[in-house]
Amino acid sequence: MIKSFEGGRGIAAVFVALFHLGIGASFVSPLRNGYLFVDLFFVLSGFLIYSVYSKQLENTDAFKPFMIRRFGRLFPLLVFATVAYVAGQNLVVFVKSMAVMLGYSRFFREPGLLEYSYPNAAEIVSTLSLTHGLGLFDKLILNYASWSISTEFYAYLLFASLCFLTRGRIRLAIIAMLAVLGYLLTVWASVDLHDCLTIGRCFDVSYDFGFARCVSAFFLGGLVSHFVRFIDFNANRLQIIGLVALTALFWAVDDYPILGIFFPGVFAILIVSISKDTGFLAELLKCRPFQILGERSYSIYLMHPVVLLPLMSYRDSIKGVAMSSAVLVAYLAVLWVVSGLTYRFVENPFRIIFNRIARGFALPRPIPLA
Repeated sequence: MIKSFEGGRGIAAVFVALFHLGIGASFVSPLRNGYLFVDLFFVLSGFLIYSVYSKQLENTDAFKPFMIRRFGRLFPLLVFATVAYVAGQNLVVFVKSMAVMLGYSRFFREPGLLEYSYPNAAEIVSTLSLTHGLGLFDKLILNYASWSISTEFYAYLLFASLCFLTRGRIRLAIIAMLAVLGYLLTVWASVDLHDCLTIGRCFDVSYDFGFARCVSAFFLGGLVSHFVRFIDFNANRLQIIGLVALTALFWAVDDYPILGIFFPGVFAILIVSISKDTGFLAELLKCRPFQILGERSYSIYLMHPVVLLPLMSYRDSIKGVAMSSAVLVAYLAVLWVVSGLTYRFVENPFRIIFNRIARGFALPRPIPLA
């Protein structure tokens, strides 16, 4: 296990959660452009999955256990967080409705917009099949952060199929081709469909071309995982280069939105730089607080939209350093507690169950008696 990867995953989850909170975004670029940290998840996932499973998945018997483990890692918390999000939305509407009935409508913005929300059949089926991030809808549905979970699951499936069907240089060539095609599609969708050169946030595609975005970063991670074993590098030096490049991009990306397309590459440099678990950045990420963040990163990522629900109506009215700081600290504290609970009672128990099921499929087949 590469401990510094765990810490990096935790930081990425927190930045995405702070991006959706929006407080402080006006003067802190990593918060204003925090959507880009989703690509860090994708690159990191591709790096790890390739390094651990690329050889194992050449065996036919390894395919089913691999997909069971991946499904068990993603699906239970996805369902829980989606149900919690829908329930939370309706609870907020109920509380507002009761307050309006009691004459306290002045405390709410747009008190007339009080409609309960229920998922339709298409949203339910697509969420349960993890297909809701594959371009089936013209908007983000239900728990809006979960689009990336959908795309990552099918990236796992695509990767496993490639490992089973191809070998050696052919596999590497296909992985490189998929990374390039996914990247070009994402850039095109950002520039042409989303007009990011005018309105900003290049590389911010999700419900429409999110799978292309995931594939590009995931297989980029796989490529660097393959080639890093042949490269000798100074960890500290490469970490400095990666951090300087990342800082420079965040400093300039608001004025030059097209720079958003370079973040996956810089994230790949940073991931390579800590892949040996050495260097000053790796040592920092191995500290206990970052390790706990990494452990809870998936819960932080999927549960932060739920935690944000009570704040959404009042976010624009939060002004001043004191109030913003207080809300920010309270938000992170609640998110810390909630993610700890969901990790302990939902995410980890179901992961253990599915891993046990996967081990059952992975048992060697008995030799038939003569």
